[in-house]
Amino acid sequence: MTRDDAHSDGQAMSFEYEAESGRWTWSQGLRELHDLAPDEEPTTDLILDHMVEEDRPVMIARFQHHLDHPGPYSCVYSLVRSDGHVRRVIFVGESEAVGGKVKRLTGFVVDLTEPIRETARAAVAASAEHRAAIEQAKGALMLTFGVEEDGAFELLRAYSSRHNIKLAEVAHRIVAGLCDPAFSREEPVRSLLDIVMALEPSDGASSLPVSSS
Repeated sequence: MTRDDAHSDGQAMSFEYEAESGRWTWSQGLRELHDLAPDEEPTTDLILDHMVEEDRPVMIARFQHHLDHPGPYSCVYSLVRSDGHVRRVIFVGESEAVGGKVKRLTGFVVDLTEPIRETARAAVAASAEHRAAIEQAKGALMLTFGVEEDGAFELLRAYSSRHNIKLAEVAHRIVAGLCDPAFSREEPVRSLLDIVMALEPSDGASSLPVSSS
């Protein structure tokens, strides 16, 4: 099941993709982002139609890669809405396999073009004890995913909302994960995705310790 989340609130918009049937399930916010009518079904072609032309070849190749190789993934691209406005979004999720064959893609989308609320900025500024961890986590997200500072903060907010964990705690867990040898990889994107995916283990409690920094 996907979570119902409002696009206007700048929260993560969730999705599921069944590999065998090719069927997508989108949360209401993701449907709104792509201007889907109530009776319209989301499809891979619809995603590509909304995508800016220069991003399509790379995204087609990456989509196929995720269907062939299980594990966490992320991808950033631009889409054009029906009003002509271009939105920069990031897909973050995981390819789930059974018997070595990918059966399902799950994850969420964050609109990186949404402005940061002044109240959110004030909350971070007021939280002096957590500011260092938040800035470190933002820096890691910026370097790994190639997003700007505001986009990195939107990702932190999205993780916080999706996992029902305070934003500062998400930041501390990301920082702690970056220092954990268990997440040490040559590929920084895969390492950070592993850390993020560990925020929501099956038992409902994070498997990452909270940094004391």
